[in-house]
Amino acid sequence: MKLRVFLADDHPMVLLGIRSILESEGIDVVGTATSTDALIKGLRSHPCDVVITDLMMPGGSLPDGTLLIQEIRAEFPLLPVLVMTMVSNLGIIDSLLRLGVLGVVEKTERMDMLVEAVRAVAKRRRFESPRLMDQLQSYRSERGNSDRLSPREAEVIRLLASGLSVSEIGVRLGRSLKTISRQKMDAMRKLGLESDVDLYNYARDQGMI
Repeated sequence: MKLRVFLADDHPMVLLGIRSILESEGIDVVGTATSTDALIKGLRSHPCDVVITDLMMPGGSLPDGTLLIQEIRAEFPLLPVLVMTMVSNLGIIDSLLRLGVLGVVEKTERMDMLVEAVRAVAKRRRFESPRLMDQLQSYRSERGNSDRLSPREAEVIRLLASGLSVSEIGVRLGRSLKTISRQKMDAMRKLGLESDVDLYNYARDQGMI
């Protein structure tokens, strides 16, 4: 029986390329989506063994980023999730793995590594590229558990750097102004940032925006 995959990315050409590669390896792409809304709707109507999704897919009524992963995990708790992303920030990648994502592949990796990752994740084995695994081990060793951004803190930093205000983020995430402000300050303290300019520059340099 063929391995069934649902694929999501907001760039149609990327979808076509990845679909072609997967199908050439005998993997059945049962559906595709270019937005967060279409992804969730597609997963409801297309049973699959693995979902491969980009992390940043702006424009849908459902949020992207780590909140999208939380939505998938909440509605489809047994479905293995593989994230394919340009985000290089180790704090966000670490947060994804702690949210239950089984695999993370950077878009700069070789495409045969994506095929390897799909097959590993389908067997519920965690997959990180060797380079990414080494970086994560160093990151975790240097920061320790107490200094790592939580998934919510990482999402707040990303949204702030994308241009949203604290109040706008509170509305979008359904949290109070006080909560968002605290998460912002906690994240900046952990990262050693002193101003909103520092925050933006950090997010830009780390590939969060």
